[in-house]
Amino acid sequence: MNLYLSRALKTSEGITMLWSKRALALSAIFWLYSGLSYAEKIECPQSLTENHKQYPLFNLDVFEGPPEEMGSLMPDSDEAAVWTLSDSQAAAKARNTAMFLVCQFKGTKKTVTLKIPASAKKCSAWIEGSAERTHITCE
Repeated sequence: MNLYLSRALKTSEGITMLWSKRALALSAIFWLYSGLSYAEKIECPQSLTENHKQYPLFNLDVFEGPPEEMGSLMPDSDEAAVWTLSDSQAAAKARNTAMFLVCQFKGTKKTVTLKIPASAKKCSAWIEGSAERTHITCE
């Protein structure tokens, strides 16, 4: 093989290998950063409209598995409406199922069911202001 051609091939392979290592490192950093900085959040709608009538958000249930299986969870304490999800998320994953948030509305039996993201660490509910606007989120 020609000496110049041999050197050119080695240089080309070295550049390709260096580029591949840098691309791999950058991809790993991006993947790690995006996973750490972004946790999906869900929130119950503030109201439900049915037959031209609005029903305000009123209550919730957190379920380990589909709601029809009746696996409703209790909040962490009686003082605050907070559900820490780590153990329940692990149990749901082991059972090959998910967790669900069921949003309830005052004056109707209709509900909104949302799948809680596997990345969610807690669900919480609180009332804001004198208008008693209810907020329910999982993140």
